[in-house]
Amino acid sequence: MDDVKPAGKETIEGIEIDYDHFDVASIMAQVKRAAARRPVEPLEAMPEPPAAPPAAPEPPAPAPSVPPPSKPGLKEIVKLKLSRAIRPFAPVIRLLGLPLHEEILASWAEIGRISRRQDELSDRLDRALEKIDRRFSDSAADLDRLRDWLDVRLVDLDRSMEYIKLLHNLDHNLVVELTKLRIEFETLKSRARILEKDLEAQTRRERVLEKRLGS
Repeated sequence: MDDVKPAGKETIEGIEIDYDHFDVASIMAQVKRAAARRPVEPLEAMPEPPAAPPAAPEPPAPAPSVPPPSKPGLKEIVKLKLSRAIRPFAPVIRLLGLPLHEEILASWAEIGRISRRQDELSDRLDRALEKIDRRFSDSAADLDRLRDWLDVRLVDLDRSMEYIKLLHNLDHNLVVELTKLRIEFETLKSRARILEKDLEAQTRRERVLEKRLGS
């Protein structure tokens, strides 16, 4: 009985179902409107408990009774009707969903491949960052050694600059002294020439006096 495909239109508690032109969206909209129109039943006030009777031996607890099956609601009826209406189309739906299932499997495989690739790239990035950290540490150590060497060389440079200043002053003083000595030498040379001329004149005078006295 359940495998027979229903046909025509059927109205269930104000919801119209057309089995020839099946529209799930229209049926759900009708279900929502019917649920909105149904008034909400107020909760009954709980009766006050009766006064406690005088102490008496408690009767044995009755065995739990099986609750009667609840009446299916509107949504359950609609779901049952929809499942019965869709059941003959199940093979077609599965056939139509096969490409989607294959696409989902392919997507999961691609996601897994991308995840593995991402993990591999993450490992490579971690190794590269470790190498960069080591190189940075080595470069920082080399820079510290170079800074220390430069500090030592700067101290030597300052000392060398002081020596250069002293040597420059010494050279300047030596040039000044040599210039003075050159001037004194030229002066003494001029005086020597003057004395030589005076000596020659004195020698000629002596010769003239000797000739006059000898004659």
